[in-house]
Amino acid sequence: MTRILVAACCVLVHLSASAQFFQRPPRAKPPGGQCGNTQGAVCQINSQVFDFGRGQMSGDAPPINGHNTISVTCTRGRDQEDRDVQVDFYLNALPVEPARYMRDSQLLYLRYFMYVDPARTRYWGDGSAGTSNFPGTIFLDNRNTVGTLVFPIYGRVEGGQSQSPPGQWLGAVVTRLEYQVTCR
Repeated sequence: MTRILVAACCVLVHLSASAQFFQRPPRAKPPGGQCGNTQGAVCQINSQVFDFGRGQMSGDAPPINGHNTISVTCTRGRDQEDRDVQVDFYLNALPVEPARYMRDSQLLYLRYFMYVDPARTRYWGDGSAGTSNFPGTIFLDNRNTVGTLVFPIYGRVEGGQSQSPPGQWLGAVVTRLEYQVTCR
């Protein structure tokens, strides 16, 4: 089953004390690879504001670099007790080509880029048009019902953009999580 999320957030509280009072009858497990009538796991994106910091941009200014992290957290479904769940995913950024701009209150633009590597050579996108994405796999079982993978992201504001007066600049990167759940 493939799901697509756009920066969603949820909290799952595990009530282990309730298991002491109720004895469930054994369930028949669906065949391998299927999760029954449920999703098997739910995943979310955890992202923070990417901040390039303060800097004065002029016609001869150098680029401004920044970095941060983004993570994916998956939680095994409660009805998948005693089953192993594997979540394979791709964490994508849009647009697919590196054409990102920040705007200020006067509607001026600053060009910036997002990368998946510290050398800032591989653009973060969806894996097409020369871009890279973050692939990952999370394994969930009775000991680990919640799993998280953290990915570093790197950014650069292109230097030499002379139209940049001091002030705040804002831009948005749409992040999409595509994942497939397999139960065993």
